[in-house]
Amino acid sequence: MKYVTVGASRNARLKLFGYYVQRAVTSRRIRHAATRAAVALLGTLHGRIERRQPAGAGAALRAQGYAPLGSLLSPAQCAEALAWLRGRDMVAVRGDGRAFSIDDVPPGARVADFPVGSAVHCPHLLALANRPDLLAVATDYLGYTPTITLMGLRWSFPRPTSDADVQGFHRDSDAASIKLLVYLTDVDADSGPHSYVAGTHLDRMPLRLRRYADQEIVRKHGTGIVVTGPAGTGFFIDTRGIHKGTPPTRRARLVLIVQYSLLPCLIYDYAPVPYHGDLRVDPYVNRLLIAPAAR
Repeated sequence: MKYVTVGASRNARLKLFGYYVQRAVTSRRIRHAATRAAVALLGTLHGRIERRQPAGAGAALRAQGYAPLGSLLSPAQCAEALAWLRGRDMVAVRGDGRAFSIDDVPPGARVADFPVGSAVHCPHLLALANRPDLLAVATDYLGYTPTITLMGLRWSFPRPTSDADVQGFHRDSDAASIKLLVYLTDVDADSGPHSYVAGTHLDRMPLRLRRYADQEIVRKHGTGIVVTGPAGTGFFIDTRGIHKGTPPTRRARLVLIVQYSLLPCLIYDYAPVPYHGDLRVDPYVNRLLIAPAAR
């Protein structure tokens, strides 16, 4: 997924303006009112929906900002996904944007993403992102049928130093969004577990987003939730809460990230990819990922 740039077009500049306007709204009350208004507008434009009440995960997500989901993929499914990705290129998040495969990782690479097409076509992942029970949790939490606004695959590699911009504690500012994270490799304390500070999704959003030092988080909140587990382990987070992907120290980590939102994220420049697989998915939910089939 590419970010919108100022010089791209007038429409891009308007999107960036809208993004920073919503960033400036820090009040939970005003943000909640804006979400209710968006839900009402979507209902008018696309019709009302029947909301199902998911058990467990929705309540945990509201209370903590974090909801464990257990095993979402089997070991065999994770192995098949890894085998499919092995010969395909990813791109370093920092540096010169060099593309490389898992068999040829450059020495300085800390974090790298696959293009969205790889995430969409990789075995089992699109089906997982569209599982009815997971969509039900997102629908209940957001108030309306979600739109998948991000579907990414990210490798994190053991290095002497971390990338503080992407591997330090932070908040995301995307309005009315939650993320599903699924480990595709085994994750223990030494291989990059996700860390989440429970309850911080209920804080007033800061006007200026920043990184939080580990010592500051421990002093104010304790150790927080550290998510470890075998390949296939999944969980929801409300990314308005403080979180980070801990840098691995021993073994690389691959994680699937799916973001569900009420509306498209203004910071992204969407380019849906063609999909010719057999899976039938909701075109509304997937409209930013999958291009309409040619008639």
